[in-house]
Amino acid sequence: MLVSYLWLKELVDFDKSPEDLAATLTDLGLECAIIDDRRGWYDNVVVGKIVEVTKHPNADKLSLCKVDIGNEVKAIVCGASNVAKEQLVPVALSGATLPGGLTIEKRKVRGEESDGMICAEDELELSDDHEGIMILEEGPQPGVKLAEYYELCDVVLEVDLTPNRGDCSSMIGVAREVAAITGNVVRAGPVDFTEDDNKTSAEFIEVIIDAPDLCPRYTGRVIKDVTIKKSPFWMRRRLMALGVRSINNIVDITNYILMETGHPLHAFDNTQIAGSKIIVRRAKEGEAFVTLDNKARSLTGDCLVIADAGGPVALAGVMGGLNSEVKESTKDIMLESAYFTPQSIRRTSRFYGISTESSYRFERGTDVEGLIHAQERATYLMQNMAGGNPLKGRVDAYPVKIGRKEVTLRISRIEKILGVKVPGGEVIKILKGLQMKVAGGEGDFVNIEVPYSRPDIEREIDLIEEVARVYGYGRIPSLIPETPASETGLTNIFKFRRSVRKHLVSRGIMEGLRNSFTSLADIEKMLIPEGDPLRKLVPIDNPLSSEWTHLRSTLMPGMISSSKGADDASIFEMGTRFLGNGDKAPEEGWMLSIMMTETMAPNLWQGRAAKRDFYHIKGIVESLVNYLGLTRGLALNEARRPYYYPKRQADIVIDGQLVGHMGQIHPSIISSFEVDQELFICEIDITLLSAIEPPVGKHAGVQKFPSIRRDLAIVVDEPVTIDDITDSIGKNGAPGAITCHAAVFDIFRGEKIGEGKKSVAFALEFNDKERTLTDEEIDRLFVAILSGLKADCGARLR
Repeated sequence: MLVSYLWLKELVDFDKSPEDLAATLTDLGLECAIIDDRRGWYDNVVVGKIVEVTKHPNADKLSLCKVDIGNEVKAIVCGASNVAKEQLVPVALSGATLPGGLTIEKRKVRGEESDGMICAEDELELSDDHEGIMILEEGPQPGVKLAEYYELCDVVLEVDLTPNRGDCSSMIGVAREVAAITGNVVRAGPVDFTEDDNKTSAEFIEVIIDAPDLCPRYTGRVIKDVTIKKSPFWMRRRLMALGVRSINNIVDITNYILMETGHPLHAFDNTQIAGSKIIVRRAKEGEAFVTLDNKARSLTGDCLVIADAGGPVALAGVMGGLNSEVKESTKDIMLESAYFTPQSIRRTSRFYGISTESSYRFERGTDVEGLIHAQERATYLMQNMAGGNPLKGRVDAYPVKIGRKEVTLRISRIEKILGVKVPGGEVIKILKGLQMKVAGGEGDFVNIEVPYSRPDIEREIDLIEEVARVYGYGRIPSLIPETPASETGLTNIFKFRRSVRKHLVSRGIMEGLRNSFTSLADIEKMLIPEGDPLRKLVPIDNPLSSEWTHLRSTLMPGMISSSKGADDASIFEMGTRFLGNGDKAPEEGWMLSIMMTETMAPNLWQGRAAKRDFYHIKGIVESLVNYLGLTRGLALNEARRPYYYPKRQADIVIDGQLVGHMGQIHPSIISSFEVDQELFICEIDITLLSAIEPPVGKHAGVQKFPSIRRDLAIVVDEPVTIDDITDSIGKNGAPGAITCHAAVFDIFRGEKIGEGKKSVAFALEFNDKERTLTDEEIDRLFVAILSGLKADCGARLR
């Protein structure tokens, strides 16, 4: 929010310099800095009156001007085509340095003396206009300093507003803050216009609100016989200082009131309103509409529009329509001043990607009562600047009135929160200075009526914050809080997550954080089938955008999106997922997701890139499980999840409990998310994993006797897994104190093996803790293993 220092002084009395004002506003919680300081820019620029214009004797396009500057008449050569006698113009005297750095000197131009320069607006950096010299309006006397008369030596400050302080997105809003400190009164602009008693606005416009949940109040006033022209300089200067481009007097007035009061207005050409009706309604699905930026838009049913009998004429609170804009030929105005709910405007603005000064303020909440003053103030200016004739009254549709908020404040609570005693009288004075009213109370309790302009104040703690910032944070002593020692310490799930985080970071995997929102579109991209628990999404009321419509049921879409544009990425996230549970509260749980890109080292010296595959993500999962002491119960089972590549995925099972899954993301999902390389992801339920107790470790002692190795090759059916085989070997080949470790060293498929068969070769290592095993014992164990494999796995010796 930009703030004009001189404009602010017109609204409220204060004696602070721009630098002190910036510091004061920052202390109030409105971070502020000076961004444009024009003090001293126009020291040698005065108002001049042209008393004579003659043709230059030596140049066809130059004129010789005699200019009265109050105490003398200067001879100045001018090249502008619009120069004429009796004009009031800005004159830069000899020795003046203009904002662009040009220094004016007395010199001869084509043989004729020129003592000064008649300036154009762009030469004074007052606008981009260089079509001719700047012609001043009637009023100032020759010799008056231009900067003093037109308030040009202004200082513009920028206030960095937080989203909850929409009430300060106007000059009056900032003036209220200054008034709270100084105790002075804010001066609102005049509204004393004259109405036409013979005609009423209601005769020319009817307002119907079909969506009161999105637009609780809508008012319209008809102003006839306006003249569209250029705005006066003082208004154009103020708008320019706040970064607003001048268009014409009517549009400039609505923008001026927006900057002054913080309430957006919109002016319609009333002759273009079909059926003399304004209908506030939801758009029809697929309805076509062309906005003021000349872009055709297809509307959705979630969008609020202002319509007439023929169709939409504005995107409510965001942008007007080309079919009802104010043009040079416009004579009759319908001036809209309305209250739209922040959620409605935010939804429309995000969906269409349109952010305007109006939508910015509506999204943060406006004053449902203050809209009347904004409309009256604009009407006053239109009558004075455009010659408009306001018809009697306004049409005010307000079907369900919004009540004022009352918040109870305990004076004693302020001391407990701030650590300093603020007298009750000072508390009341501070709150009244912020336009709040005392609505009653008894003893320590005070009921505070909150103004409509402060939707951010809802609780007692909000009132205490208001007291603190006006009282002054610098007056609050810095004390070490008395925090009682916790008897419980960190929760188990917190400690478990910290342990997981420590291990993954030690493996070179970076942690990422994303918000907890997703969309139906992302779930569709993930190929999650109907009936899958991951489709039990929890919808969000009034979502911020079409991309964040539901709470996430899985972390995978976010992880996939994180890989866009990354050559080499290994990222993990621990976050909450939510599963819908009918009318009950959603089921929440902590999830861990790890994502790895296929590209591992894009710039090896050999000129080729190293690649990751499924076994990299598998190795990370096994490493984590081993770190947690759960390796003994780990099983990676075959999975058939649609979002993974077939045969390159596995379910993660520990002690018989499914805790997660991992795999290579399906190519069609990669394409849907517009990712340009393969991805490997795992997702583990941290809540379930943390509940599994690791087995108590036992010391095995040092192996004293030599082990004996035998190789074994068997043929089994293709579906038989390595785990099936090793389980059978362990069951039949390790009786008593004997141990048998089996390791695969070859898998072979071919015509000699048979279709649907595979040959698996193991290295078997036998050992006894108490003695050296004999060949006869190994032979017997070998026979027992083969018998077991035949019975358990249908195996035959190769």
